Amino acid sequence: MNVCDSGMLGSTLSTYGASQVNSLSDADVVILNTCSVREQAEQKAFSYLGRVEEFKQQNPFIKIVVIGCMAERLGQKIKKRFNNIDLIIGAREIDNAALKIINLCSMSDVSKKDQPDIKSEIIRYVSIMRGCDNYCSYCVVPFVRGREKSLDYKTILNECSLMVKNGAKEIMLLGQNVNSYQYENMNFASLIKKVAAIENLERIRFMTNHPKDLNDDLINIMATNPKVCSHIHLPMQSASDKILKAMNRKYTYERYLGLINKLRITIPDVSITTDIIVGFPYETEKDFEDTLNAVKSIRFGGLYVFRYSPRPNTRAADMIDNVPLEEKKRRHAIILEESNKISIEIVSKMVGSTQQVLIEKIENDVIEARTRSGRKVFVECGKEYELGKQINVNIKEAKINLLFGGII
Repeated sequence: MNVCDSGMLGSTLSTYGASQVNSLSDADVVILNTCSVREQAEQKAFSYLGRVEEFKQQNPFIKIVVIGCMAERLGQKIKKRFNNIDLIIGAREIDNAALKIINLCSMSDVSKKDQPDIKSEIIRYVSIMRGCDNYCSYCVVPFVRGREKSLDYKTILNECSLMVKNGAKEIMLLGQNVNSYQYENMNFASLIKKVAAIENLERIRFMTNHPKDLNDDLINIMATNPKVCSHIHLPMQSASDKILKAMNRKYTYERYLGLINKLRITIPDVSITTDIIVGFPYETEKDFEDTLNAVKSIRFGGLYVFRYSPRPNTRAADMIDNVPLEEKKRRHAIILEESNKISIEIVSKMVGSTQQVLIEKIENDVIEARTRSGRKVFVECGKEYELGKQINVNIKEAKINLLFGGII
């Protein structure tokens, strides 16, 4: 989502003559788009701000702007710690960020172009909603991004159409919970049908999904529309009903497992990935074993596993963080090891198969592409191939997260 926000901000600034550079020494303004989902993300932002502020002491004309969730959560505390910051814009004001930066940099007198310079990237991200109403007890998002708000579907379709016109072949629809999208009479499945009707668009992906709102309409369109990729990211977080209740996830493990079975029956080639949190307050060894056994039996196509860390203002922050850090690290390592083992087994079975891939990049006669299930593939090519073209590849070698093949 931050990548999407940064991309659209850059596009808007480009209409006023701005261009993106790759080094501080070439920049007039540095914009740091921040995240607050985990403490580690905030620490990385603080570390970077320290380096930029040091650079500004030698280059006082550079402007420093901090935007996003950390800016929303900490606001003036950031300004107090780094007094050389010129502008702070919270996540709830992200849509107005470009105008504020334009005014800061005295760009408003520049002759504005009619359309932003949307780069002809093969894969583009489009936000379809802002905020979240779920209030999972560990999550800071509702407090920094605000209440859930679905964006006008006409605006979304216009944005997607413009991106495809400028060369995009794959659109990723983004929301904290895309399943709950609802604008007037348009739900998420209906929105996907509208996006799929865009000519020259090859693929549609979306994330993230909340199990409590995943419905048959979405599963059926995944099964029947050839443009919708057979991959879904469905965060489980835990397989212990006690922990799920404490997390305020609003589903049981039995309900989650039922969704997994329905997806695999309806879409036989579906790839399901997930998120897991270990070390949540009061997670016992039995609770952890339930989650580990679920990972073994469900056999996800991949997963992200996180060690729990308290986030301010959340309900979980009032709970006793009673799982020691070393134990969190142990559980994290066990889940990751099991996931890697399963991933190797899954991709090994793909060796010898034919996979349709979308070309995302070509460099030094090597194609970088992606399967419909989301796996990255590298292919040597002896002639010119077009970015965004779909080709068939025979898989010859497999690693945990990478496939290697030859063009058929």
